[in-house]
Amino acid sequence: MYTEYQPSHLLVPYIDSYWEFKGNPDYGMRIHILPDGCTDFIFTLGEVANAVEEGSLIMQPYRSYFVGPMTKYSELVTYTESIHMFGVRFLPCGLSCFTNEMKAVFDDTFIEKLGEQKHVTDRIRVVEEYLLAYLARHYQPADSHVAMAVNMINHSKGKRSVRSLMDDVCLCQRHFERKFKHYTGFTPKEYSRIVKFKNAVELLRTTTSANLLTTAVDAGYYDLAHFSKEIKSMSGNTPASFLSLTVPEETTLTYIEPQR
Repeated sequence: MYTEYQPSHLLVPYIDSYWEFKGNPDYGMRIHILPDGCTDFIFTLGEVANAVEEGSLIMQPYRSYFVGPMTKYSELVTYTESIHMFGVRFLPCGLSCFTNEMKAVFDDTFIEKLGEQKHVTDRIRVVEEYLLAYLARHYQPADSHVAMAVNMINHSKGKRSVRSLMDDVCLCQRHFERKFKHYTGFTPKEYSRIVKFKNAVELLRTTTSANLLTTAVDAGYYDLAHFSKEIKSMSGNTPASFLSLTVPEETTLTYIEPQR
């Protein structure tokens, strides 16, 4: 039902993946959406799943939506016989190379062109042609300090302190945090927490219940209680729910704002 596709080499510096969420889910199926540090554009090419949270925007078919930075999980529930959504997932700092205004990359008519394509490969081709042409007109280099900090956080799997990051990029705390937030949508602390959580989930998928404490320590958490509390807060599930899961189940479809 959920499938990811890799971008061409020209867009690898900006795009994490393309994804398609399509099929005939069980009525009332609940899907937990986990934060991943990225931002998405979603195109609803048919019926969609609805957010559970009270007051959340209900997505409509044949519309485009921008998904801003997520700092905790959200939950979708399916009330339709079929579902069809297509997404473009930008890497941290990736979207800033296209525009200073998030949500401003795809115009209002783009959903119509995507809807005319019969296969996901054709949709990806249309998206890539559009993005490469857009990049040629609007390219803005990523901020070197922020890009360096993102790479260091990723490399350390979220275990680097914000203080050590500031020392390495040679910026004062206020300036560093302001720039990081502007280019990624997250504070350095928020992004580090997400990367740390993502690494913990990956470790859990290859561990057993007997090794939970070792996994918690390897992931950089103080103890099992802290580890369990953080996993529950970020995912809505216990660490045990991720044990031996080899296929990722999460998508990033929340904090949705309609494109105008």
